Amino acid sequence: MKFPLWVGLIAAGPISPALARLPGLHTQLGPVTAASLRVASRIANQLKAGQPARINEMGAASMLFVSGPDASLPSLLELARTSDLDWNKRALVLLDSRMDSKDLADLAALGAEVATLDSMDGFGDVRFCAEGDPAALRKLKKFLAAVRTPFFTVERGKKQVFSAGLAFTGTLATPLLAAAVDCFRKAGLDPKEAAAIAERTLLHTIRAWQKAGRQGWTGVLPQRDLESVRRQLAALEEENTILGAYFAETAHMALELFGHDADWLRALEDEATIDDPPAVKRRAVAAGSGGDS
Repeated sequence: MKFPLWVGLIAAGPISPALARLPGLHTQLGPVTAASLRVASRIANQLKAGQPARINEMGAASMLFVSGPDASLPSLLELARTSDLDWNKRALVLLDSRMDSKDLADLAALGAEVATLDSMDGFGDVRFCAEGDPAALRKLKKFLAAVRTPFFTVERGKKQVFSAGLAFTGTLATPLLAAAVDCFRKAGLDPKEAAAIAERTLLHTIRAWQKAGRQGWTGVLPQRDLESVRRQLAALEEENTILGAYFAETAHMALELFGHDADWLRALEDEATIDDPPAVKRRAVAAGSGGDS
């Protein structure tokens, strides 16, 4: 069986966001294989692209996507590795996975050009992040250009570092935003006012960063305004020990990350320990110091 299209797919359901978001996939996708032809047919029907095929019928595809839940990926990769396909100068691209291209060493040893492609949120259009062999990335670039899809390329093996950056701007940023809104609420603002001020302050911070980078970091911490920070810490300790601990620890790490002396801030925390031992004890318990009591 021969296919006119040059991209193949090895998949298990549910399909990854990357596949669902690729515009014009039906113009590029040919053979689709899975644990069975029935599953392959179901995936092709869901994508409205490609044709069900067995793994050894994918010889015409110079690039193969692998898509599925993380739990299914080992079996899909083993299916690819044990097939009769000639992997020399054939690209294998893993979609929306925790893995990076270094985890595909077994297939690379067979001659495969390996890469990963992950869909990204937060953009008005569809965008992806790619990482892997230069040869695989060239094929991927050709494919994405054909379907008019922009993408970022990160250095091979740096996918997890890139993912950590997304965590800082997403998962780890959410608690900071929530802490800010909590402070505004505790100061007497209603929920809409608190959210609006948090949003405007965050947008101002982003604009300052775009304009000046780290030089745009301003406020009581970089200015080393001891009295203001002392008052803020004391107020937060009185309102909520978790907020106080979070403010102090985040501020300390921020100073160190930006190359500032943080000893003065630790001195303020030590001062609070002397002034109010019960509050510090509550902070340790709230932070989950652990251990059997």
